[in-house]
Amino acid sequence: MATKEGMLRMLPLGQGNLTIREWTRQDVDLLASWPPYPLSYEGFEFSFAAMSATERDELFRARQEEPNMIVLVVGHAKQPAIGYISLTLIDWGSGTVGNFGFRIHPAWWGRGLGTSALRQVIRWSFEHGIKLWRLDVAASNTRAIRCYEKVGFVRTGEIWRDASNLNDVDMNGPRYDFIRPHIRKHGGKVELCFWVMELGDEGCRGRRDRGR
Repeated sequence: MATKEGMLRMLPLGQGNLTIREWTRQDVDLLASWPPYPLSYEGFEFSFAAMSATERDELFRARQEEPNMIVLVVGHAKQPAIGYISLTLIDWGSGTVGNFGFRIHPAWWGRGLGTSALRQVIRWSFEHGIKLWRLDVAASNTRAIRCYEKVGFVRTGEIWRDASNLNDVDMNGPRYDFIRPHIRKHGGKVELCFWVMELGDEGCRGRRDRGR
């Protein structure tokens, strides 16, 4: 059976110029220093930048002490923190990662590094007892969806979530072209569509076998 302590003992991971390791308190500051994300992705920026040092201490401690969460940082030979991967809602009994957070430094987009890092982390987790990954992703986040599909995730459903923050937004302008097809009015409220995607160990092994 997978355990948090057992998985962490198998870190760091490394391939090429990438190193994947458990995050440290210093990484919170490094992630907070990332530049803003481009238009349509600004909603995925970290909130760390607005926090005081004490608040960052508390955030780091809370995530470290959460028994069903593992936080990793992706480093590159040229920069210590170009990515962030948090495995959340882990059910150790069934070996299921219930969801995860995934960010890549915007200056490092488009190089395939996020896909490579995520593939390594998934392989590491399956080798140490995880049997299934599940996630939900905004249907408008096409960049993330392409990455997840490349490593083997398949869409298994969809859910709609409250998006009351969009109630007073004029969605007719070109700024919102990316999100307009994925929102609806339901019961007088604005809702946003999320895809549910899954990847199991069997599917991952099958992809590796076909690639031999």
